[in-house]
Amino acid sequence: MHTLVSFLGRSVRPADGYRRVKHVFADGTSDVSSYFAYSLVRQIRPDELVVLGTPGSMWDQLLSDFPDCPTEDAFLLELLEAVDNGEVGIGLLAQLSGVLSRAAGYDVRLRLIPDALDEGGQAALLEVLSEETSSSEEVGLDITHGYRHLPMLTLMAALYLRTIRPDTKISGLWYALLDPATGSASIHDIGGILHFADWIHAVQKCDVSGDLDGVAALVADREVASLLRQASFLETIHQGQLARKLLIEARERLKATPLGGAVRLFLPALLARTDWVNQSRLYQRQRAHAILALERGDMLRAALYGYEAFITRLVTESGEPGKDVNDHNARKEARERYRDNSRRSVEFRHYKILDGLRNVLAHGNRATVKEVQRALRSREALEDALRSAFGALLPEALP
Repeated sequence: MHTLVSFLGRSVRPADGYRRVKHVFADGTSDVSSYFAYSLVRQIRPDELVVLGTPGSMWDQLLSDFPDCPTEDAFLLELLEAVDNGEVGIGLLAQLSGVLSRAAGYDVRLRLIPDALDEGGQAALLEVLSEETSSSEEVGLDITHGYRHLPMLTLMAALYLRTIRPDTKISGLWYALLDPATGSASIHDIGGILHFADWIHAVQKCDVSGDLDGVAALVADREVASLLRQASFLETIHQGQLARKLLIEARERLKATPLGGAVRLFLPALLARTDWVNQSRLYQRQRAHAILALERGDMLRAALYGYEAFITRLVTESGEPGKDVNDHNARKEARERYRDNSRRSVEFRHYKILDGLRNVLAHGNRATVKEVQRALRSREALEDALRSAFGALLPEALP
């Protein structure tokens, strides 16, 4: 089911009737109507038209494009009087809906909405929209004739529908721009604004989880998208060095390609969130990963990366030539040497807490160290414990 939803505002009724306008579409075709939604229906061919308006909307305008449709004088006079008084009710709209459906040859449904000037009214509008499109796989939204604040709400409505019914396609946000000089209107689908919303969601998802899949889905270059997606996967399984190689290539290709629209706007944010790849040393990259994870509230990864960064620090500071910071035995020896020689240091207390937190968060076992138990009492306590451990164990630079 494809539904076109149109909004109906209010204007002074012209003495000589509502003006008919030539609506010119992007493909060069045109159609003449007083109420733009009728022209749009003939262009995009939805299955039904839903018109939303208030008790004071110009409901009589909907009849102006069907001058020959049979209407009883008493009904017409009642409608005009109700429009003038801002008192159009459900009963009148039910009659008008039947008249319009027969004249148009397709289902025209009319629904009352509040002015939507406060949160309660705005929620009620979204509820009506959801009800009227509950069986629709595709929804178009026309904002041409609505009240001036309704375009903002229409954007929210589109985002709302995509959230509660992600399988519903928003096929267009339509607006007819009238040129007073020519008396004709150019037709614009401003639905591209939803693409910006997609980017906002993808970047926020990256902030929360570190997942770049949402960003990858929005990048037009399929090879770059594949690099981002694979790098994101490698990061989730803690293969940061492999992910780094892919991200470096993806970043360079994005920076070297002329970009437009949303990609250009959000590229700085993407680069900032992957800037850790520019750190040349493993310790710096692991430390950056730990801090980023802590900032987005991912305590498990923060503890894991922070612990590994500290062990990398120990291997690096050992000063033994030829030691590979990734070598399992070298890391084990450095850790055991530290445990044997540093138990009386203030720093060791932070190491013991970080080690305990890593084990508890990774394995779900019960904490035995009192400081670790206290850290697990609340999000704030855990964040403070990790932040203190990082401050003590992970200096910004190593010798």
